[in-house]
Amino acid sequence: MNKLAIVIPYYKIDFFEETLKSVAAQSNRNFTLYIGNDASPDDPKQIIDQYFDESSHHYFNYNNNLGSKNLALQWQRILENVKEDWFQILGDDDMLSENFVDEFYDSLDTLDRENINVLKFPIKIIDAKNQFIKQFSFSKPIINRKDFLISRIDHVSLSSLSENIFRTETYRKHKINQFPLAWHSDDCMIFDYAENDRILYSEKSYIFIRNSGLNISSLSNNSKEKSQATNAFYSYIISRYYHLFTSEQKKILLNCLKKHYYYTGKNATSNIIFTVSRDNIINGIRLIKYLF
Repeated sequence: MNKLAIVIPYYKIDFFEETLKSVAAQSNRNFTLYIGNDASPDDPKQIIDQYFDESSHHYFNYNNNLGSKNLALQWQRILENVKEDWFQILGDDDMLSENFVDEFYDSLDTLDRENINVLKFPIKIIDAKNQFIKQFSFSKPIINRKDFLISRIDHVSLSSLSENIFRTETYRKHKINQFPLAWHSDDCMIFDYAENDRILYSEKSYIFIRNSGLNISSLSNNSKEKSQATNAFYSYIISRYYHLFTSEQKKILLNCLKKHYYYTGKNATSNIIFTVSRDNIINGIRLIKYLF
């Protein structure tokens, strides 16, 4: 049985063929492909059939659109079908380098031996015409999850969903937080799933992340929802994990939170007070003290 599932939540057809081409071009074909059509107005079946025969993938043509409610619901709907030990969620406009699956299998011994639940790869950001914009990579083969989170909220590192492979068992344990637009849901998955604080990082492959102006990450008309999601994400981390951070990390974390909440204005505070107080009253009081 294959160890890896590649899961594509499909809705937009614009770059979907390039995504599928990159999956079909893998030097190692020991993976199972799952494609979930989130009631898209554009039928992808003809494109899929060009690259994969019926026996080599699972295609789910859903009648109800969950992505408009929350993308995490669409991700989870497909993931409930996954039987493999590991999975990747690949954006329908992102692409894999051809040795991606090979590098997963090369990393598998270390992942299992060290009981690591998250494997991450470098990213190369491209535009709608496949032109290179920028790239990002971490400098260590093992990333501490707290260092990762601090780097994210302090805008030092770049990260998105597609460049991660997760252990399926940890998904079943933690599921996926449904922040607005699923913004920061991937960061939360990384932090939740990396239970022993470690993320394995492989620099031998990479993922192309598309900044096309069409996807949620690159759109600018959804800033309110993104701010709400950021508030909810920060609330969640503080309420559950504040005690794990060092004193210096707590200072950085809280300073970043303060900047964000002052930036988004008073209305943003209600979410954090409610969410944090509900989950952990002590941390809620501590956070309010530091922020206000």
